[in-house]
Amino acid sequence: MVFSLSPFKRLVSNFNNKSLILHICGNTNHLIKLMLDSGTIGLSLDSVMNFKKLKKIIPKEIALIGNLDPVKIFLQSTPDEVAESTRSLKDNMKDTDNFILSSGCDIPLNTLLEKIEAFMKAARG
Repeated sequence: MVFSLSPFKRLVSNFNNKSLILHICGNTNHLIKLMLDSGTIGLSLDSVMNFKKLKKIIPKEIALIGNLDPVKIFLQSTPDEVAESTRSLKDNMKDTDNFILSSGCDIPLNTLLEKIEAFMKAARG
């Protein structure tokens, strides 16, 4: 996998508000330092990434976004399991001011609405 930082930074510099979020699917541990230097205000990371470790190295001024598994949690779990996974991640990240709770990638189109509602209720609770 190749991450082209220079062209990406040029792209980011064309946006005046600098409010771009970078998402790269998969294991990006080897790219974190480059991603932090990309000029974006947030990193949306896949469910395979360890947020307990990442919250120690991601600067407070960069949002750490994610990272519930969209297939295992949202598509294949029950609404109660979605809620429990949501509460667990939320609890693990409660001391991280720059954390934004989200899925680790796009939620599959055929995910039941009840599961998204369970996520939202647990996230707000």
